[in-house]
Formats: sequence, C-alpha cells, structure tokens
Amino acid sequence: LYPRMGRTMEWDTAAGQAVVEAAGGRVLTEEGAPLLYGKRERGYDNPYFIVYGGVSPV
Repeated sequence: LYPRMGRTMEWDTAAGQAVVEAAGGRVLTEEGAPLLYGKRERGYDNPYFIVYGGVSPV
C-alpha cells in the first residue's frame, strides 16, 4: 500500500502504473476511481492516489 498525497505529474507515474498493473496491482484516486491520463484541463497534474497490490482497498 502506497498513498501519494503530494504533487505529481502524469509523466511521473505512467511507467510505474504500468508495472504495478502488470503485476496485478491497482492505482486509484482517493475516491476509488482509476488514475487517468491526458488531463490537459488540469495541467497534467495527478490527483492524490493510492497504489496497492495483493490486497483490496479498505
């Protein structure tokens, strides 16, 4: 479990998300939605997110 509550940009997380998901993990926003890319209107900022693998989020 890895909560990220600091500023990141899409290019900071894309490769890591691919590795996590290929290994069966998930990367979700704090609301439980998938982390999406191509958010030009947000300036390509990521929202806060949580990464987990092998367990269900609480």
